[in-house]
Formats: sequence, structure tokens, C-alpha cells
Amino acid sequence: MRDDPMRTRRSARHFLGIAAVSLMLVGSTAASEPYLLSISDKLVVKVVEWDAGQSTFEELTALGGEYVIGADGQASFPFVGAMPSAGKSTTELAATLGTQLQQALGLTVAPNVTIEIATYGPVYVSGDVSTPGAYPYAPGLTVIKALTLAGGERGAASAASRPERELLTNSGALDLLVDEHMRLQVRLARLDAELAGAQTVTLPPELAQVEGTQPLVAAEQSILLARQRQMTAQTTSLDEEVALLNREIDTFEQKRTAMEQQLEQARDQLNKINELSDNGLALASRVTALQTSVADLQSRLLDLDTSSLQAKQDIGTAERERAELGDARISDLSLERQTVDGQIAALALKITNQQALLQEAAVYSGVTATANASLPIYTYSIVRDGAEVSAEMNTAVQAGDVIVARLTLPDGAAAPVPDQAAAAPSN
Repeated sequence: MRDDPMRTRRSARHFLGIAAVSLMLVGSTAASEPYLLSISDKLVVKVVEWDAGQSTFEELTALGGEYVIGADGQASFPFVGAMPSAGKSTTELAATLGTQLQQALGLTVAPNVTIEIATYGPVYVSGDVSTPGAYPYAPGLTVIKALTLAGGERGAASAASRPERELLTNSGALDLLVDEHMRLQVRLARLDAELAGAQTVTLPPELAQVEGTQPLVAAEQSILLARQRQMTAQTTSLDEEVALLNREIDTFEQKRTAMEQQLEQARDQLNKINELSDNGLALASRVTALQTSVADLQSRLLDLDTSSLQAKQDIGTAERERAELGDARISDLSLERQTVDGQIAALALKITNQQALLQEAAVYSGVTATANASLPIYTYSIVRDGAEVSAEMNTAVQAGDVIVARLTLPDGAAAPVPDQAAAAPSN
């Protein structure tokens, strides 16, 4: 069968278009929705309660741990039992679990519950791919990314060696790098906001107009506000402790003033009784009683001074803890920012290298691509909840999905089995 020049040019333009779109991924990515939990997701739950008396956060280890969402879409938690979990975000499930624990344990305030995903349920890639099987899910996974995990499409021997295959593989790898690069940049913006004491996460100008950043910003904004609330609660507790100690010191001063007056009066009476006793006009027992009263008042004054001094020392300790709390927070944020900054720099270098590989594959594909009646065409579908729907390469994938890649030929001929095609002699 002879080559069709028109088909050849269309094929070249098609794959060069793919390369151009992939190269633009550095500045734009598909919008993503908050991840909804799915069957087989493993959750890490932490339950923390604020102890106002001790001015500390106490982790309720008996209520935390790792939990798995079962086949019925539910996860079982201590004191609460099975709760519907599949289809909810981690934020929604954490809020519901906190309310349920408050009711089950009779707490006045709902505990602070955080839920992280330790491992996602897998996705399954089948059909005409290099290595069908189960692969770990990650947020933002699309059909093309899943195919990249499975080694790309598998077709006829002539299709397997085509440069377009390398182009698609490099495009998927670049997509993953760009997505992670954008997530780290949003996290860096949140760390900068925390260090500056700002209330909102502000993206740099180059990211402000990029699609897909809003869900990431919302997630980082929630983390920012949660950390600020935690810091405010700790500093407020220390401030209240200092205020209480200052009130105690004021009370000690008032008692001391009154007691000094009593002591002065007792001393005057003692002097007068001593004069009368010297003249034989007062009993010795009366003198002894007044001496005992004066000594008791002096001892109580000493106790007040000791208590006041202890309260002042406690104020110094609380103020030092408050200063150390702020210093430790700045130190931790600075270290985390330095780490994220290094990760961004490393990803930028990888993206540059991947772009070079993609450009090379695009140019090579556009020059040497030949089209004929047996050019393979791939179609994709997703099986979810027992229903199969058609999909594109950029269609979002959920944990538990089955991604099916099928190879067909434009003229309706059946695609040869890969092993047989590899063994067939070339024309």
C-alpha cells in the first residue's frame, strides 16, 4: 500500500501540536478538584486536644493511627465505629470525625482531627500497554500519566518503534514534573506568607493566572490559617498566665500594705505594755502575747514577699517561653522554606532537561513520521463503578479506576499481535 502525502503532513502537524501543548505545561495545567477518598485508601489519623491548664496540645494516641477504607466505602474508628468515608475529602471526613468523637466521648469542645493519606488506592491500566497492572494513584493523575506509568501504549512492531511514542512518553513525564513544580511553588508562597505574618497566600505574578492553582492555594491557605490559630492559642494562653500572675502580685501588695499597718500597731502596743510591765502595771503574759503576735505578722509578711517573688519568676518564665515559641516557629519555617526552595531548583533543572528531550522528539517525529493505512490509532476508556466511559489523554483519573487502552487501525484491519509483528520480516 502506497504512502499518502496528505496523511503524512497531517500526522506531522498532529504530533508537533502535541509537543507544543506539552511545552506550554510549564505555564498552564488542567484545573484539579479536591481529592475525594476512595476504596483502599490508607488514612493516617491524628487527634489532638488543647489542654488549657497545661498550655499544651495533647495527642490522643488511642484515637489516632492508620485506617483503611473498606470495600463498602467505610472506615472504622475507635468509639465511633464505621463511618462513610469514600467520596469525601480529608477535610470533610476530619470535621465529621471530630464532631462524632465529641459526642461519643462527651467532650465540651470537639478535638482537632487531621487526616492525611498514607497511600492511595491503586489504579489499573489494561489493554494495549507495555506493562498492564496496578499502579499507585497520585492526585492530578490523568490518562496519559497512567499510560506513562504502564510504559506507554503497546501496538504493532512498527508503531512501537515510532518516534511519536517517545514524544508522548516525554510529554507525560514533563507533565508530572510541571505539576510537582507548581505545587512546590504554591507551598513556597504559603511559607513566605507565614514568615511575613500575612493572613493570605499570595502567588507570584507568573503563577497568578495559571489554571489549576486555585485548589492548591485553597489547601495551603487552610494550612496557613490552622498554624496561625495554633500559634495564637499558645501565645494567648501564655498572655493569660502572665496577666493572672500580675493580678496575684497586686493582691500580695495589697495584703502586705494591710499587714504592715497591723504590724506597726502591734509594735506600738508592745512598747506601751513593756513600759507598764516595767512599772509593775501589766502582766508578763500580756507582753508575751503581743510579742508572739508581732513575730507572727513578721512571718506572714515574709511569706507574702516569697510568694510575690515566685510569681515574678513565673512571669519571667512565661515571657521567655512566649519568645522561644516565636523564635522556634521562625526557625522551623525558614528551614522548611530552604528545603522547598532547593526542591524547586532541582525540579526546574529536570524540567529544562525534559523540555529538551521533548523538543528533540517533536522535531524528529515531524521530519520522519510516515503515514499509511496501517497507522495505529489508540482510543481510551475508563471503567468506574461498573460503567465504562470514553476518555481523552488529559481526562482526570480517580483511585480505583481501570484505564483501558485499545489499538485499532484506520482501515478497520485488526492490529497484529506484538510478538508476531516483531517476528515478521520487514518489506
